[in-house]
Amino acid sequence: MLIGLCGSILAGKQSVAAYLVEKEGFSSLRLAPASSCISSPSSSAPDTRDWQPSLVGALNSKVFSSVEELVDFITKRWQQRWVTTDIWDEEVLEKLLRRPSFLLVSVDAPLSLRWHRCRARCQATNQPQPTLEQFVRRNDDHLYHENSGLTQLIDRAEVRLVNQSLHLDQLHQTLRELDLPNEQRLRPNWDQYFMQLASLASHRSNCMKRRVGCVLVREKRVISTGYNGTPRNLKNCNEGGCVTHIHHRITFQLVILPSPSNDHFAHEDQAMPVVHLLDHVAGNVRSLVNAIEKVGYTIEWIRSPEDTLQLTYQSLILPGVGHFGHCLLQFEKGGYLDPIRKHLEAGKPFLGICVGLQALFEGSEENPAVPGLSIIPGQLSRFDDHDKSVPHIGWNSAMLVQTGLVRDQSFYGLQNGSKYYYVHSYAVPYRAGFLEAEGWTVATAKYGSEEFVGAIGRKNVLATQFHPEKSGTAGLRLLKSFLQGHQWGDALPSMLRGPGQGLTRRVIACLDVRTNDHGDLVVTKGDQYDVREKIETKTAGLVRNLGKPVDMARKYYEQGADEITFLNITSFRNCPLADLPMLEILRKTAETVFVPLTIGGGIKDAVDADGSTVSALDVASMYFRSGADKVSIGSDAVVAALEYYRSGKRLSGRTAIEAISAAYGIQAVVVSVDPKRVYVRSSNETVHKTIMTSDPGPNDEAYCWYQCTVKGGRESTDLDVQQLVEAVEAMGAGEILLNCIDKDGSNSGFDLELVQAVKDCVKIPVIASSGAGIPAHFGEVFTKTHADAALGAGMFHRGEYTVNDVKSYLASEGLLVRQLEDTA
Repeated sequence: MLIGLCGSILAGKQSVAAYLVEKEGFSSLRLAPASSCISSPSSSAPDTRDWQPSLVGALNSKVFSSVEELVDFITKRWQQRWVTTDIWDEEVLEKLLRRPSFLLVSVDAPLSLRWHRCRARCQATNQPQPTLEQFVRRNDDHLYHENSGLTQLIDRAEVRLVNQSLHLDQLHQTLRELDLPNEQRLRPNWDQYFMQLASLASHRSNCMKRRVGCVLVREKRVISTGYNGTPRNLKNCNEGGCVTHIHHRITFQLVILPSPSNDHFAHEDQAMPVVHLLDHVAGNVRSLVNAIEKVGYTIEWIRSPEDTLQLTYQSLILPGVGHFGHCLLQFEKGGYLDPIRKHLEAGKPFLGICVGLQALFEGSEENPAVPGLSIIPGQLSRFDDHDKSVPHIGWNSAMLVQTGLVRDQSFYGLQNGSKYYYVHSYAVPYRAGFLEAEGWTVATAKYGSEEFVGAIGRKNVLATQFHPEKSGTAGLRLLKSFLQGHQWGDALPSMLRGPGQGLTRRVIACLDVRTNDHGDLVVTKGDQYDVREKIETKTAGLVRNLGKPVDMARKYYEQGADEITFLNITSFRNCPLADLPMLEILRKTAETVFVPLTIGGGIKDAVDADGSTVSALDVASMYFRSGADKVSIGSDAVVAALEYYRSGKRLSGRTAIEAISAAYGIQAVVVSVDPKRVYVRSSNETVHKTIMTSDPGPNDEAYCWYQCTVKGGRESTDLDVQQLVEAVEAMGAGEILLNCIDKDGSNSGFDLELVQAVKDCVKIPVIASSGAGIPAHFGEVFTKTHADAALGAGMFHRGEYTVNDVKSYLASEGLLVRQLEDTA
């Protein structure tokens, strides 16, 4: 590998070369310049060579008299590491570029910083200091001289470094993060290669809203390329042929749907009816879009509040997630409250989802200063967390309150035997007969001892606290009934007697996703986080391949999984964030899987492939827009917790947990914890919280504490699991995914002592993970601890048991589970 460094005067090329030699094992090569390569500086400007540090001796550089000689030298030694700062002109560059082992890197710095470096260097070497004008003139000569200016060379650099470092330590840290010796820069992997082809194809796009390029690949062979364009015989978008690409960015969603009486329903041979959806920047609207398309509708976007009053299609869906006050204020700021009121007053069909239901009431404890629409009397209050976890996350009932008019009937497809997905901390307490006296039909759910409104409707209005788009077949049935105007119907015979009211025990399927040794994304499973096959197997040393992520997620959904969790354990270092393969996996999965999706891995502040900084919130937003309902944060949560305790338990407001939960609500943030046991003979041997264990250590130690690790269990920290979960709860995490390194891949059951120790520390839900091998292990963790959910992986991937096998066992033990309904 040969790295060539070019750039402006005193930008730091020699310092970068010195770093590569001293820290990365490179050797320095020098090329003697031809006389034609050296421009004559203006008479008033000193030669810049007087300002450059002499590193030839320090770096033990080998000097070549011609570029041909240098190229011949490195060609024979291409597997070694070399660096040169002598890229004199395009002729030299062209000859070096012929070698696939060559990488051109430009180094630049702000002019004012380079000027101060020049003055400091001249002073240190007792040289006359140039004036600023002299320095600028010489800089212009260096970059723009008609014979030897280097601007055209710099423009061709594959990697660009802006060196704003004030100290060498800062520069070295930047170079470590940039990782110039990474050989994938020379030869991209398959994902990078195909994405570069797609990026090139996208430049043929004539759409004025976005560029889209695609590459169709089979077995690493390119079959076809394409881009978003205009059909033949229509005027191109860039020629004014499309008027739909003017859009507004707002922070909530509105959906406009055809009225049930519209002529779209009159003829089966007509095109599918259209759903009008307002553009947005927050929330997982993709799942709603997919669910609407699943039941037979297409999507078009609307642009302003006025459009909601002018559309021919009169039904309105108002979904929302997050903070009651924030959402209502955003509706008001966007000018949508008055159109919503007029829509409701006109008697047009309306569906509110989650915050869309809450907005119809008078107000909420979550923000007492912000009024609701007051369409329905009542206030929202927070769940009591003394006897249960808050937020309320999972599958619960929507049981129709039986009145003289409501007996064994279905209201918009609601079935007493079905379960629906809820995720909220505030709810409308149910008062028997109060809402019914106002003409409302009510369906309720119970959480602990509290009964609350799960769904409510009257005439043109239907609202659900649960998310139908995330409630599987039951939720799709409700959406379809609303769109078709089927308010009342007969209850399904099989659903008249359900499994009972209340929150079910959640069974979650987890898929660890990474690239295998052939560059394909696969589901894998480790033994204590080691995902490579054992020595005694035929595929010893290779990444364990258990299947394709999208196909397996669909399979588990059809088996009755209550949630799907993807844990991305592959680093895509040089892949643009917007092109991350996990985004496409989420998009594809969300098209056919209508239960909550969680994504973990890489949710942190990041540097994109082009060098730009992307916040953890922006990374999470990409995943939410691609179909994720929650994001899981791992090692960064440990770092944040350590800082939390160092600062005296003060919140900084800058952590990923705080930023994401503030924008999307605490229910959107899961913290994944990777603890391991540390045995001690007595609780006095450590400052950490210990437990007396029924599973003594290797030397019969009776106590242990759980040490938190980072980087997939490879590094330990001085933080116990109780400290971590208490800290992240304070920051705004809504759920704990509790792994256990000691139990991972053991098939011996969950670490019950760990699960209960964590449950005793926090009010938020806890998901037990690691160690499940048989259905009885799930029954054990639900009966012997207060776990809110349990996660399985290997036993499902290997086909030893299905998700439905686990649920059938739990039901046989008297535990409440969501019954498997035929998938839609």
